[in-house]
Order: sequence, then C-alpha cells, then structure tokens
Amino acid sequence: MTPLEKLQANKLRIQRTCDEQEKKINATFSYIQENAGSLFLSGVSSLLFPTKPTNKADGKPVVKKDNTTGTSPLSTADIFSLGKSLLPVAWDIIQPILISWSIRAAKKKIIGLFSSKKKKVYTKDLKNN
Repeated sequence: MTPLEKLQANKLRIQRTCDEQEKKINATFSYIQENAGSLFLSGVSSLLFPTKPTNKADGKPVVKKDNTTGTSPLSTADIFSLGKSLLPVAWDIIQPILISWSIRAAKKKIIGLFSSKKKKVYTKDLKNN
C-alpha cells in the first residue's frame, strides 16, 4: 500500500467509527427524550428518599467495613444545592403565571380608573336633579 492509500483507508475507518458513535449517541438522546419525565422523577425521588442497599440472600442491609450503610440521607447543604439547581426550572414555570397575573391586575386597575369616574359623574348628576 502506498502512503496515500494508507491515509485513505485510515480515513474510512475513522469515518465508520464516528458514524457508529454518532448512532449510539443519537440512540441515547432519543431514549432520554422519550423517557425524560420518568428519568427526572426517579432521579429526584432517589435523591430525596435514598434506600439502603440490601443483601439479596437474607434481605438485611449491607454494612460496609467502616460501619456505614450504602447511602446517607440528604444533609441540609444537599437540599439547598438541590433547591439552587432547581431555581431556573421553577422560574420558568412561575414567570408566565406572574405575567398573566400582573396583566389581569393592570387590566382591572385601568378599567377601574375609567369606570369609577363615569360612576361618580353619573351619581353627581342624579343628586343635582
């Protein structure tokens, strides 16, 4: 093989490898997209409610050599960091609600400004007659 043929063969091999990796990544992303809700909920529930690993034979909790169980409950710092990471998601949910509420409140005030003046003028006219 000439050096050019070696380079071309190497290029084809690398392209095939890249195509295979791209297919694997696309399959992983499509799985994540299809199961995003359940993956998110299971992740959050495993963070909030950790389970102790058990031995399948006798059902007793597995104890490590340093006398600690497999998972520890969430500490206050863990809860705050979880809350801090969820703030952008909460803001994305709350923002449209706040906008619609403020639009309704502004509408009521504007309508109240115009309708209250008409009522006052109308009542003054009735008193004068």
